Amino acid sequence: MALYNPPPDPTSGTDASTTWSHLAFDALRNLHLQRSHLLVCDLQPHGFTRHFRYVGLLRNWTEAQSYCREKFTDLATIQNSANNTEAQQATGSSQFWIGLHRGPWKWTGFTSTSFSSWGTDEPKGGDCAVINKAGQWFSRDCTDKYPFICISYFGVYVLTRYERTWKDAQSYCWNWQRNLATITSQTDNDKVSQAMQSWSSPEFAWIGLSRMSVWSDDSSASYRQWNAVQPHEEANCVMMNSSLVTWFWKPCDEKHFFLCYVDVPLPKSMMRLVKIRLSAGSADLMDPTVQDSILQQLKQRMVDRGIEEEVKLRWKTQPDGRIFHREDERAPPAVCEEDDACV
Repeated sequence: MALYNPPPDPTSGTDASTTWSHLAFDALRNLHLQRSHLLVCDLQPHGFTRHFRYVGLLRNWTEAQSYCREKFTDLATIQNSANNTEAQQATGSSQFWIGLHRGPWKWTGFTSTSFSSWGTDEPKGGDCAVINKAGQWFSRDCTDKYPFICISYFGVYVLTRYERTWKDAQSYCWNWQRNLATITSQTDNDKVSQAMQSWSSPEFAWIGLSRMSVWSDDSSASYRQWNAVQPHEEANCVMMNSSLVTWFWKPCDEKHFFLCYVDVPLPKSMMRLVKIRLSAGSADLMDPTVQDSILQQLKQRMVDRGIEEEVKLRWKTQPDGRIFHREDERAPPAVCEEDDACV
């Protein structure tokens, strides 16, 4: 069954607003889903459906990871807002570990070295590194602005007084066929610190050392839902506050409840009924050509999301012979229920 908002009434002076369900999009004049919000919730690529499992045992982050890998698949990976809401629903009112954590420190270009020159009680909460005139390293927020040190392909260190964020400093060095400074030995470190001592100011400069936040299962970590206020303590692992539906850093050795996920193989064939809501715009949703165009675009969206298994989509005709029915009230974006296969 499909529900739709009617086209705007030319006499009312108001426009119809989009309402949403498990599968949501705008049917525009050109019939392209330009603002599509095709959501892949628990339906995963490669024929699996994902479920979250809350574990009410007190474990540190590493112990929780081991438990999830032994009993399920891994610590929870949250890739979008729908996943985030599902995680909240799986746990009720609680704070718990999820699978996000800070990865190891790496040099730009992924140069491997065991050498380090961290200052006292470093590194702390930041994910990018600066060096001071004494040759000590400190972690800083990557969006802070400092001068920076490039290294040429010939191994020559070049000090740049422009203040940039770490990412912008890296881009600047690349544009001049250089890289942010890589320091692999005490000799390199002494060269940089000695060069900095010729500066009257400032005290710190970016070097090419940084770390990234990664999920326990090594999946991409582009989606974030950070709490506005973060603890000041040194922390490298992430918890979720289900009451606020936000994330915050915590020391990995603290013991807390945790959330796992499990990927369950889908049967070879299955049928799911999915309701959709859309705004009609000027399109005639009763036109079979329009209906077929929407189905084709939905199929392409599924392919774009990595769902490559054979999926057949068709409209369900209601007893009155119609597919779309007018819905007068607005509805917020729906969240996939545990047993729904959402596309």
